[in-house]
Amino acid sequence: MIIQLFNGKRLDIADYSLKRLFHHIPSISLSHITENVEGRDGLLFMETFLESRVISVELLYESYDIYDYYLLRDEINALFTRKESFYVIFKNEPYKRYLVRLNQSFEVEPNQYMNSFTVEFTCVNIFGEAVADTSSLKEWDSNKWAWNGQIIWDDDLKYSFNSNSFIIKNLGNVDIDPRQSELEITLKGTFASSVVINNETTGDVYVYNGSLTSNDVLVLKGVQSFKNGASVFRNTNKKLIRLFAGENNFTITGGSVSSVDFNFRFLYL
Repeated sequence: MIIQLFNGKRLDIADYSLKRLFHHIPSISLSHITENVEGRDGLLFMETFLESRVISVELLYESYDIYDYYLLRDEINALFTRKESFYVIFKNEPYKRYLVRLNQSFEVEPNQYMNSFTVEFTCVNIFGEAVADTSSLKEWDSNKWAWNGQIIWDDDLKYSFNSNSFIIKNLGNVDIDPRQSELEITLKGTFASSVVINNETTGDVYVYNGSLTSNDVLVLKGVQSFKNGASVFRNTNKKLIRLFAGENNFTITGGSVSSVDFNFRFLYL
């Protein structure tokens, strides 16, 4: 198991004389808003929300003697007890990570040789996310056996285009919503008076009411819009572009596209 900090530093638990015995990743908890309707059996479900998830990991420590145990105990406590969030990555799924915080205190019981203990992590983001984003080079890594979990190589998997129509493949099993998840769209081209980006799969239509020259760059980042680094949100139709899981068919109208790039991370239930 790997601990990855926000500064990019990776800490392998093996360097702390730890072994992962097994871990449990339960399904996400659901919360339902219901109503009783007179004359109708059962409940009427009005809305459902995804709530939380706690990952539990059983670990084994190994020490040389009881004095080594005391040193190791302090190192283990410092490894997991952090005020800030961090990522955990399990080596049998190296393409995926979870943003977590320690859920509750844990105890490393004393033994001069070895003992097991359990650590629980609360998911800050309830979804697992791809370690690599779509701007990363797609390279086969024999140590990871898969690129973002896809066993089958896909030569058509692209996230940069120079045409007005294209397909974006979201290989995760969760929709990408820029109000909650990373999504950056960078567009260059020549547009006389407006830019219309249409995800025909979701039905989302984004409109920027302004021109673009060959020297301009339009960036949709989260819920914000920028032209050459300056906010142009007020010049848009205040709509967002989402990505459904699977294939998303896009068209861009109003001018000619020189390049358009999509950068995001796949999400996993």
